[in-house]
Amino acid sequence: MVFQRKRVVAALGCALGIGGAVLASGAFAQAVNPDVPSNTRPDYKVDVTGSNIKRVEGEGALPVEIITREEIQRTGARTVNELLRYIPTIDIYDQGEIASNSPSGSGTTTIRMRGLAETNTLVLLNGRRLPVNALYDASGAGGAVDVNMIPISAIERVEILKDGGSAIYGADAVAGVVNFITRKDFQGVEVTGRYGISTHGDGEEKGASLAAGLGNFDKDGYNVLFSFDYLKRDPIYRKDRDISSSADFRRFGGPDARSSFAPQGNFADPNTGAILGGSVQPCPPGLVSGNPPRCRYDFNSSILTAYNGADRYAGMLVGNVKINNDLKAFAQLSYAHAKDDFEAHPAPDYFDYPAGSGLIAGRFLQGGPRITDRTSELIDGTVGVEGTTKWFDWDVAYNHGESKVTNKDRNYYQADLFSAATGSGAIDPTVNTNDPAFVESLKVSPVREGKSKIDAVDARMRGTSTWSLPGGNIGWAFGGSWWKESLVDTPDPLTQAGNVAGSIQQAAVDANRNAYAVFGEVSVPIIKTVELQGALRYDHYSTDSATSPKIGVYWTPLKELAFRASYTESFRMPSLKQLYGAQEQGATDFATPEECIILGFDPSCDVPGFQVSGANPNLKAEKGKTWNVGVVTDLGPFSASLDWWRIDVDDQITQPTQLSALQQGLYSRDPQTGRTLVFVNLQNVAQALNEGVDLDMRLRFPNTVIGNVTIRDSATYYIKQRTREAGSEWTEFNGTYALPRIRNVFNVGTEWRSWEANLYVRTVGGFTDTDTGWQASQPIPTGTHRVSDMDQWDLNAAYTGFKGWRLGGGIINLFDRMPPFSAQNARSNIYEQIGFAPLYSSRGRFYHFEVTYTFGK
Repeated sequence: MVFQRKRVVAALGCALGIGGAVLASGAFAQAVNPDVPSNTRPDYKVDVTGSNIKRVEGEGALPVEIITREEIQRTGARTVNELLRYIPTIDIYDQGEIASNSPSGSGTTTIRMRGLAETNTLVLLNGRRLPVNALYDASGAGGAVDVNMIPISAIERVEILKDGGSAIYGADAVAGVVNFITRKDFQGVEVTGRYGISTHGDGEEKGASLAAGLGNFDKDGYNVLFSFDYLKRDPIYRKDRDISSSADFRRFGGPDARSSFAPQGNFADPNTGAILGGSVQPCPPGLVSGNPPRCRYDFNSSILTAYNGADRYAGMLVGNVKINNDLKAFAQLSYAHAKDDFEAHPAPDYFDYPAGSGLIAGRFLQGGPRITDRTSELIDGTVGVEGTTKWFDWDVAYNHGESKVTNKDRNYYQADLFSAATGSGAIDPTVNTNDPAFVESLKVSPVREGKSKIDAVDARMRGTSTWSLPGGNIGWAFGGSWWKESLVDTPDPLTQAGNVAGSIQQAAVDANRNAYAVFGEVSVPIIKTVELQGALRYDHYSTDSATSPKIGVYWTPLKELAFRASYTESFRMPSLKQLYGAQEQGATDFATPEECIILGFDPSCDVPGFQVSGANPNLKAEKGKTWNVGVVTDLGPFSASLDWWRIDVDDQITQPTQLSALQQGLYSRDPQTGRTLVFVNLQNVAQALNEGVDLDMRLRFPNTVIGNVTIRDSATYYIKQRTREAGSEWTEFNGTYALPRIRNVFNVGTEWRSWEANLYVRTVGGFTDTDTGWQASQPIPTGTHRVSDMDQWDLNAAYTGFKGWRLGGGIINLFDRMPPFSAQNARSNIYEQIGFAPLYSSRGRFYHFEVTYTFGK
């Protein structure tokens, strides 16, 4: 099909050196120079994400979206996090960039797709796995690749497989695969400087990058590329944006979320901790609210950030050497470093106090804010050889990756000593006049260190059959891989013991596992217009194994029209922390009639027991099934694709409720004490069902008065986002808090002589402001707050009229729109309490400029 070849030529143009202009916003190249080397002609087969078989056509049975380097430049994105906002397929959940008090998540960016968690999206660098972030939650949340460590200036293109990919890549590809392809065959030197700042005078960004390539692989037999990228970004503080300037959100019709743990010391009930009214120190009238009245602490009015700062640099060295005409060696080494500094308020706590009720809810300010200095490193290297024989191509490679994260905390206290000091009156937590030396003597500086590693060896053979069907030769590939994952997460001993005031108890993990896989794949052109694709992969882990099939069909009844359909099965292995992290017991009571009856007690019982929570070494893999049906068309100036998809996930890992655990028989008697143990640790007890539609349309007008004009609209619309525990009713979360039904990006761009310009309108749909979802038997209450849609207009332009120079710049958020208010985010301290869902930024209007000079090409 003609339009298939156009698409892959446009997508891989820079990587392979194809001549010819590409229209704005990813329009397809219209012609290929027949005099260029054979490996750049449209009949040259290339690797495309989602298959081990090299293909000519970019389109196939599986939906793959390709974002080229030119498209990245046109968006004005300066980081991978910024780029993701222009891809509707990606679910934006920006907690890592706006939260400054998450021990494992602050400063990170992970990728979510299809309404599933970040652990269900596989992130690759040049087709190979990266280690997951070294620090993540005991639940497994955050156990994914931190893409902030990938420098955007080194990216040649991004390929997104919008389908399950376990039949090709193994675990974690339930929602899809995002493959970052770096520059390889560049020659010359390219230097870039960047600057940006918001109209509020904050969030200043400074950046620079260098790319230097030497050698032409075809002529010289080698090519070496070095790239370096640097970014420095100043933070934006909550106090400097109206929506987040105060945690008293009554000005927006929301709650007063200011803390009841005020430094003035609110009197509390010694038995329940309930606020009684009145405080030790006088409270300014503007800080008094609630029933009973209590003194409030406005944590949003200082210190906390609305958008985190960043200090990152990354370097990459890539080399290819021709050993002979049929054999070459390749190597890649990359290193990324990030430094983040986060501040949080002194911790809220209860203190014994000799006056009033004898207990106060307070916050000790004298010791200063809690500070975390976070350092992250990513090291990734690959060496290998690839060759060609008369019958097939082959390659063998070894890959090693490490993620290292160190959190160094300051202004924390040893809990037992601090509690004794406040309880005895040696420290008065309501004043700032305590003996400074004594206060300092109680402080500790916990350090948490984590290292996540992956080592892998893979080998492939691929080729085509010597005999053919009516549609052509059969393409085939098979191979195998072996890898080892390891995780070491070592919190400070005081933190492990729960003896750090102002911090949460954290368990140590030191675990590893080996695995291997074998796979095969075929592409069968039955007739000229029908192609079947199939793949099968077997993955073996010490705790579980999985066989993942894929089958697809691609039908082109007309030159301008194609239909595709596929079915794939995928799986996600439990993370090492989910399997081998700590288990803990905590006291509980069984008092509801349902609980009492299950346990064999009288319905009115009130029986003490213990909950067992945390990791579970018996967890098995989550299983996914994905269906995709789509149509692709190219009618000259107009092209479009429409895909319906559905993902069913079984054996999803979650923490069951106490009642659900009892109903599933997850309880026993402690043989020593006789007390009931209910197991609410992680279990394979949930299901998910997500369904939606992807639409991408492009309309091109070449050679107009204002140049080559392209109009594009792409959208992802969710039909269902459902979950349930075993045996329960489905709960629908589609269109609820932070799960909008639609994301849309509209773009109009033009290229005219040495100018190019692009306007983007990014839309995130509104949602009902609740995180509880709804069921057929329990609909969302009438009158629940509705969060409105959010539109953002971005304008970017560039000039290339000076030889070797590219001058670019633009305005992000042209109309200075602020995010819509969310009462759910404001009221619940499990969220950021910043006043809006982490789907957007409160940065506001942002100006950015970029200058690139290239020479020696």
